[in-house]
Amino acid sequence: MRRWIMHVDMDAFFASIEQLDHPEYKGHPVIVGGLSSRGVVATCSYEARKFGVHSAMPISRAKKLCPDGIYVYPRMDRYKEVSNQIFSIMKEFTPYIEPLSIDEAFLEVSGMSTMYSGPKALGQAIKDRVFEKTGLIISAGLAPNKFLAKLASDLDKPDGLVVIPYGREKEVLAPLPIKRIWGVGPRTEKILKAGGFHLIRHIQSLPDESTLIPLVGNQAKRIWELANGIDDRHVETDRKIQSIGAEETYEEDLTEGRAIELEFRYFANRLSKRLRRRSLYGHTVSIKVRYDDFTTVSRQKRLDTPSDHEHVFFETALLLWNKLMQDKTSKNPKGTKKDVEALGATMKVKSTDFRYSSSKDNRSNHIGSKYSSSSEITFMDPPGPIRLLGLTVSGLDEEVPMQDSLFESPQDKTEDKLSSVLDSLESKFGETAVMSGALWQRFHGDNGIRRKRSELKAAVDAQPDQEDRESTNVDVVSTKEANRSTIADTHPSIEGPKKTVKKDL
Repeated sequence: MRRWIMHVDMDAFFASIEQLDHPEYKGHPVIVGGLSSRGVVATCSYEARKFGVHSAMPISRAKKLCPDGIYVYPRMDRYKEVSNQIFSIMKEFTPYIEPLSIDEAFLEVSGMSTMYSGPKALGQAIKDRVFEKTGLIISAGLAPNKFLAKLASDLDKPDGLVVIPYGREKEVLAPLPIKRIWGVGPRTEKILKAGGFHLIRHIQSLPDESTLIPLVGNQAKRIWELANGIDDRHVETDRKIQSIGAEETYEEDLTEGRAIELEFRYFANRLSKRLRRRSLYGHTVSIKVRYDDFTTVSRQKRLDTPSDHEHVFFETALLLWNKLMQDKTSKNPKGTKKDVEALGATMKVKSTDFRYSSSKDNRSNHIGSKYSSSSEITFMDPPGPIRLLGLTVSGLDEEVPMQDSLFESPQDKTEDKLSSVLDSLESKFGETAVMSGALWQRFHGDNGIRRKRSELKAAVDAQPDQEDRESTNVDVVSTKEANRSTIADTHPSIEGPKKTVKKDL
């Protein structure tokens, strides 16, 4: 039996729902996103795209390009309601569904086409059913594998239906630019072009991946296989979460270490709760920092022991932040070329400059050497205004291998008990019914003044299911630009041109 994979993408999903619920919007450019000065476009209708508006664009830029557009604040509850309805319709055709986001999924439909006159008839039946029940159009692609199915769904939007038949995989791919290969972003594309590979057919001409190894290293085999239409990935109905993260773009730049501390306390608290809900533990903690000039840097550290503890995430963030600040102030000022590398580049950084407690009672070693007290080391002031902060926990596991020990960390034992009680109270009375003094101050600020938050992020934050993101080892920028990122509509955090550097600590 031949294998058939279907990729479904709900066209301009948020904007389409707004036009559905408000018939007077039909035929007009609709832009959904944050409406503040620092808001970004979550998505927009195809009428708006004719003006050059696109996802992740600053709202201020969108209003210049399309001043007469209809600007709408996102309604995540409504979008999720419609999404659930569409996924229920797709389950009428097949139980094998891999959700990629609120508006995108892979479907395993092998054998289903025999019930129709072929794969195209099956795809049309699903499209018709969705339109009948919701009034929304979707684009779909059917192919022998996931890569080709995704590619096919992008070829004829909106309301498209493209089938790549068996035996024509290489033929369809040959004339396309190499950036259409999943995972080939600007950096990898530049390297491949420098090596003489401009079109996919140039890679197809190679007998194997050996010629590509000096150029792209361990990515060579995957790139060569995809160029030849080879993709053995299965549709994962129970897709494992690789990472969870929290980030915010601020209405007012952060300039003080104390304010930075409150933000990371909030992030650590939030991520810890989400891990406990899923009985997951994280191996790696990373921070993300974006300055007012859009220079973006990140640092990460692998934990000695996987954890779901708030204090572990916070103290690791403290370590990473202060090391970053030391690097910035002692070696190179913000925005110099030395601190700017290609997205995803990784460098090793020694942490010998840090002072740790040598307490004899330290029997837990989650982050290497543990602080005797988080109050003994404070967050350093940043060298310049901070526009965005983020905290991510990755390398998630459901079970943690435990090493026998005569001792147990009193802090961890106490936190486990306290977390259990707080989780119970929050489930009954709401998330803000009980909170620590630091979190209260973060929400309300000194003298009762609440910190301003990004409007769009605040709306998305209310939907925890949309925050769990998949992590890959490929160029993230390429996936977002070439393949229309699975989180583009739900996590529009790109505000403008940016430079990114990532380091391990």
